[in-house]
Amino acid sequence: MLRATLSRGAARAMLRRPMSSAAAARPWRRAAGFLGGSLVLGAGLGGGYYAMQPNVDLRDDENVEEVDALIIGGGIMGSTVAVMLKLLQPNWKVKLVEQHGRVAQESSNEWHNAGTGHAALCEPNYTPKNKQTGEVEIDKAVAVNQKFMISLAFWSWLVEMGILPDGSFIQPAPHILFVHDEDGRKWLKERVEKLKHLPAFAATEYTEDYDKIKSWVGLLCSGRDKNSGEPIACSRHPDGTEVNYGLLTRQLVQSLIELGGDVQLLSTVTGLKQQADKSWLVAVQKNDLTSSNTTTVKAKFVFAASGGGSLRILQMAGIPEVAGYGGMPVSGKFLVCQKPEIIEQNRNKVYGRAAIGAPPMSVPHLDWRTIYGKDCIFFGPFAGFSPAVFKMSGSPLDWLSTFNPSNILPMMAMGIQNLDLVKYLVTEVFSSRDAQLEALRKFVPDAKPEDWTMVWAGQRIQIVKPDPKVIGKLEFGTEVLSSADGTIVGLLGASPGASVSPHIAIEVINKFNSGTNDAFNWHVALSQWIPSYGRDINAEPGLYDKVMSKARDVLLEGSTSGFRTGMQHSNHLFNRIDVNADGSLSPAEISAYLARHTSMHPAQIDSLVRALDENQDGEVSREEFEKGFSTIVAGLVRRSTAQRIEEVNRIAKETVVHVTRSKEKKEEASPQHIKIASSKD
Repeated sequence: MLRATLSRGAARAMLRRPMSSAAAARPWRRAAGFLGGSLVLGAGLGGGYYAMQPNVDLRDDENVEEVDALIIGGGIMGSTVAVMLKLLQPNWKVKLVEQHGRVAQESSNEWHNAGTGHAALCEPNYTPKNKQTGEVEIDKAVAVNQKFMISLAFWSWLVEMGILPDGSFIQPAPHILFVHDEDGRKWLKERVEKLKHLPAFAATEYTEDYDKIKSWVGLLCSGRDKNSGEPIACSRHPDGTEVNYGLLTRQLVQSLIELGGDVQLLSTVTGLKQQADKSWLVAVQKNDLTSSNTTTVKAKFVFAASGGGSLRILQMAGIPEVAGYGGMPVSGKFLVCQKPEIIEQNRNKVYGRAAIGAPPMSVPHLDWRTIYGKDCIFFGPFAGFSPAVFKMSGSPLDWLSTFNPSNILPMMAMGIQNLDLVKYLVTEVFSSRDAQLEALRKFVPDAKPEDWTMVWAGQRIQIVKPDPKVIGKLEFGTEVLSSADGTIVGLLGASPGASVSPHIAIEVINKFNSGTNDAFNWHVALSQWIPSYGRDINAEPGLYDKVMSKARDVLLEGSTSGFRTGMQHSNHLFNRIDVNADGSLSPAEISAYLARHTSMHPAQIDSLVRALDENQDGEVSREEFEKGFSTIVAGLVRRSTAQRIEEVNRIAKETVVHVTRSKEKKEEASPQHIKIASSKD
């Protein structure tokens, strides 16, 4: 009754009222007890749910489909491993199984992540302060950057070889790290100074100047008083990227099929059993109307790449290496802006520091994105808790089924050690729109609620692993876990998985124990595809420049790049018209193309060419063509439609005249006064 009679303002006032230290501690002790009890209950429910599941009958008979490698999950990781394996072993039968009707439906989907090419150019959690010395540590940043350069090199090679169609999945987007307090300034300055001597970070700029920051990211200064005295600073690296992992995944799967791989959609793995020859029998249930149509696949190697579902797959396989491992589900949301005048003020990835006491996942960032050719800005993430493994399917039972006697203590220990995370998640779950808008206004001071829409991000499962010292600990990152015999491998955890997917794919493939000869051949091939493979990009002079130069030419700026993907149809048309491939269109090339594909009058073609050639230099550049693309197409469509209508009318008139004349002739030829005799006559 009290809760019903209190206004929201009064309730908030009570919550804000100062408490004694003992009283303040009680809620979180209760939270710890509640969390522990929940985990015990979860373990009981999960164990019960698992125990009630019928055993899958797996038999090695003539109906079994045999493959060399089975990939479970159609996200960025599964597709990358599948394509890499098929390229390394062209004769292998590689099969990918996905539970949804499309690939890239979960965390890899472009609406379910921020699309950052994580290269440690702006992410603050890769350069934490040492708790003992207070100095900025850069080891993790250097390692992540090295891994992302492998991604750039591999993607460049795939596009250059024609295995991927183009670089439309990636675009240049400078990476900026923004701070707005004095402690942040000191930390950022030290970060830049420590990293700048390395080739991969040498291009980093640092400034505390308001006008310079405004020239980099106008949105940060929109509504921010220059003379307020607020201590702000930014670092900027020009080689940052924006990556559409959903599009990249779909392109990789298309390539897998064209390379001879097999993809089975709308199918779920329900059981695994290892055979005496170390191969795996895997039950694959088709999600049809019977719910009982299960086939068996026999695979020499299995890779569990199903995001949060990978833990359950490894548990079903019964490998001892997964004992004690658990998963902490974390959901998230983004604010999205699609207003052109706001988007024009930020074409970067802008990261800030997490609030004091907040976990690494709470790092706020303002991301320029291009999705389906449409520019937009994401801000977030706002974390939350959902007891589910997948966003697009399943139920809380999927998560509860991962609880077992081996991981209950690690899960409880993790919960007790991370009360700050519990507090953060509870706060985020119940945060109001005003609070979310306030968080945004730390980046964009004059942000208006009507310009931003909330969308749900993908579901993440953070790793909880056994630890001899603290029983169980929570880890933010990814881990490749495999059986001792190297026949089944799973990827656990979340970020920065997608960004470094080629590096992880190499790690996965190296776990597969396929023999010394194969391993040697794989290493030779990978070193040819990826110049930085097995080499230190910061230690070898010129290596960073070599990899980055190729990426710029193939992915970011050259003829196969995805730069300005919103104009990709314009670019394709430009390339078709540009017969001599010199990068510009002559009046003769345009006239010849239009004369072949339209019935435009030469004078009209002449006018169109002059309209396109803005600087009147006699050539139409790609930029000029892009600007006039919509006008050209609209003009052509109108002209074509008008002419077709005119032609139809002309034919219709001729048909009417012909029918009329035919009718007249028929009437003249037919007898007009024939008397039909009656039977009575």
